[in-house]
Order: sequence, then C-alpha cells, then structure tokens
Amino acid sequence: MAQRMVEQLEAVKNMDQSRRELIANVSHDLRTPMAILHGYLETLTLKSNELDDAERDRYLTAALRNSERLSHLVAELFELAKLEAPEARPVCETFHPAELAQDIVQKFQIKADQQHVSLDLDAEKNLPFVYADIGLIARTLENLISNALSFTPAGGHIYLKMMTENDSVQIQVKDTGCGIPAADLPHIFERFYRGNRQQDSNHGGLGLAIAKRILDLHGSTIHVDSTPGNGAAFTFFLPKTQPLSRR
Repeated sequence: MAQRMVEQLEAVKNMDQSRRELIANVSHDLRTPMAILHGYLETLTLKSNELDDAERDRYLTAALRNSERLSHLVAELFELAKLEAPEARPVCETFHPAELAQDIVQKFQIKADQQHVSLDLDAEKNLPFVYADIGLIARTLENLISNALSFTPAGGHIYLKMMTENDSVQIQVKDTGCGIPAADLPHIFERFYRGNRQQDSNHGGLGLAIAKRILDLHGSTIHVDSTPGNGAAFTFFLPKTQPLSRR
C-alpha cells in the first residue's frame, strides 16, 4: 500500500509538472503574436499621419498575419481540449482512403506550388476501403502535410503514400526536408515541442499532438522515422474493410 501511495504521489507530481510546462508553452506561443500585433496596431494609431501608403500596408499585413496566427493557435487549443475530453469518440464509417487523400492533396496544392515544393499522391491500385472517422482522418492528413510543408525547402518533395499491409492500410506522409534530430524524436508529438529543428517562430504548435490524439482514439499509433538532412516519414495504419455493395 505504501508503494502504491508513493507511485500515485509521483504520478500527481508528474501531471502537475506537465500542466506547468503546458501553461508556460501556451503563454509563450500566445504572447508572441499578441505582442507583435499590439505593436503594429499601436504604431498605426500613433503615427498614422507620418506613414506613407507602403508603410501602412506593410504594418497592416504584418498585423493581419499575426492575428491569423493567434486565431489558429486558439482554435488548435480548443480542438485538442475537445479531443482529450473523456466523452470524445470517433464516428467511424467505411470510406475509400485514396479518394480522401486526393481531396487533401488538392487542398494543399496551391500552397505547395507557392513554396516550389512537389506534393504527390502515391496510392496502391485497388486500395481497399477503411473503417474510421473520415473527418478526423482528414484532419490528421492535413496536419501531417502542413507540418511537412513547414520543414521542406523549395525544390523539395512531399509524398502521401498508401498501400495495403495485412488487414490494414498503411498511410505515410514523407518529405525531403531538414529531418528531425534523434534527441527530438521521442518528444515530437508533445504539445508545443520545438526542439532543435531549423525553424522560424511560425512553426511548432499543436498539429502533431492533435494528429496523435486522433489516432489514439482510433486505437492506432503513429510512427516517425527521420535522419537529419534526409527528411521525415510519418506512418500510421487504419483497419481495412470490404467495400460496401452498391445498388
């Protein structure tokens, strides 16, 4: 009993430490765009008559960019909180993963083109249907591709691959970006974890944590394989089902 009490106290201590770290990270990530946004708006207010049109447009554009970043972070916080609620359950249905993947690739094609990054879908022919929450899996793919775009330089490639493996469909998002240091790999799915990857202040956040939580709800796991300088590959599996009969 004494040992059990010690273990419970240690668990509470660890949870409290995690809570403190989360609050610190959230505060940092929210405070930065808020401070920048405030600074630009204050400048526009105090020096409105001194700024020419080009300067005014530059300040407004920067303020809008940081406002969008702030909104995105807040939306992710609410999304993760909802997914971590005890009552969170995926609403599963049968769907074709390649059709969903095609829609996701098209959604990111313009952004990839703007960054001069190739984004390609490589789906096995006659890929079977899968059974999962289509909305949540779409969100997972969006987060993984968005993450890949953040770390893949111009001239790089991002591949969304799908193939059958036993009773599952393997889904992988692979990029040719900067890769992930070995020391960061165990922490890559933690909230707001930044590590030592080459990135600017716009990277980081909750995208990978949300993807992992979604797959946890599906009883699936996500694995990352990466070598610095040689990109990263995120892989997960979904159970396959027989196609529904069409009448």
